[in-house]
Amino acid sequence: MDKEIVPAVAQYAEEVMGNEGFRYVSAVVANCKMLALELEVQEDEASPNIDLDALSIAGYLHDISTVAHGFQDHQVKSAEMAVEFLRAREAPEELIQKVEQAILTHTTVAQPDQRDKTVTEGRILYDADKLGRLSGLAVVTSLIEFGARYPNRAVTGEVLAAILRHVEERFIELYQSLNTVPARNMARDKFNNAIAFLDGVIEHLNDATPV
Repeated sequence: MDKEIVPAVAQYAEEVMGNEGFRYVSAVVANCKMLALELEVQEDEASPNIDLDALSIAGYLHDISTVAHGFQDHQVKSAEMAVEFLRAREAPEELIQKVEQAILTHTTVAQPDQRDKTVTEGRILYDADKLGRLSGLAVVTSLIEFGARYPNRAVTGEVLAAILRHVEERFIELYQSLNTVPARNMARDKFNNAIAFLDGVIEHLNDATPV
């Protein structure tokens, strides 16, 4: 296989997504590698045979379509763009199929009884993508998104508490949806700290006052 394929993919991702988007997918790729290493260290019968090149490529390209097409069903368009790029680079068909499948499934929430049993590149990518959304920074991002969506809405203590409760519920759903033990271990401290922060703020917003 072309040894330069992963660097070429990274360069392509940076060109299409720009600096900010590339920083995010680079962090996802780093999470992918850490999770794959942790799973390999487990060395038990359930330890998966993960293709690290396919996983890294999928990590770089899983959001590649969002710049032009947004996030609606982005996994489908991103998979198409990834396949097109890899075939132009004459990558092995087996690699292309693994990358395509990983991207197509990286938004799919697995059933709880299947999360630790069948670990694939797509499920690792799902976890790696979600790890960055389980921190205090994600709380700030959620508040910014709310402000952008409802620029003329007055933000009272009651409204802010409702927003934070929604964020907290989403955090819990995300944490519980993680596929692998290493991902849950990596996320635990950030998750607990974020939940404690949210609980504390909500507790102090019992009396709704204008902000």
